[in-house]
Amino acid sequence: IGDVPVFWLPFVFQDLRSGRRSGVIPPRFGVSDIVRNSPDYRRTIEDLGYYFALSDYYDAQVAMDWRSSAGATPGDPGWTRYKGSFDYRWLNRFLSGGIDVSFLTQSDGLKNQTYSWSHDQQFSQKSRLTMNLNYASSTTLQRQNTFNPYNALATIDSRLNYQQQVGAFQLGIGGSRKQYPGRQQVDQDFPSLNLASKPINFASWLTWTPSLQASSRQSLH
Repeated sequence: IGDVPVFWLPFVFQDLRSGRRSGVIPPRFGVSDIVRNSPDYRRTIEDLGYYFALSDYYDAQVAMDWRSSAGATPGDPGWTRYKGSFDYRWLNRFLSGGIDVSFLTQSDGLKNQTYSWSHDQQFSQKSRLTMNLNYASSTTLQRQNTFNPYNALATIDSRLNYQQQVGAFQLGIGGSRKQYPGRQQVDQDFPSLNLASKPINFASWLTWTPSLQASSRQSLH
């Protein structure tokens, strides 16, 4: 049977009950991704996955993104991305953070892997650790396969810092690392040491604020 017009609407089941619970993540796609309105249109589906409400303190999710390789171009060959995340937060332990990973494979065989780990923990009123680590195995593919212009131009920045108060001194140890979109250059400042003191009054006319800074900087590739 041909030349018979048909009109239909896609639908997705969604749990409307309140509260956190495990379930299917509503994927992101448009009507044109199901019924193409042009032979040059490239289908793209994102966030096709499942969410796990493991406990009141942590959860996880796995998902897949897909872009069609039909009508592929050298700069856009089509790809499949598998991604997962694990988030945690304990308020009574002053601990929070999350881990994200993704594995992208293009139809031409090129691959990109990304890893992210953010962590914030306060051990006491005098010590704290903050960390935001990010890494991409191919910054060229990272820039090429994003639809967000901010992500395409943004640097991949990692920072680590530990603060400890020792008497009148504030000790800071950490470092930073940067990757740049589309090129292999890496700038890193690690390790970095910063030691500062509160103002010391020797006399009514003399106040001394000692400090010490030491760092190692490298520019690679």
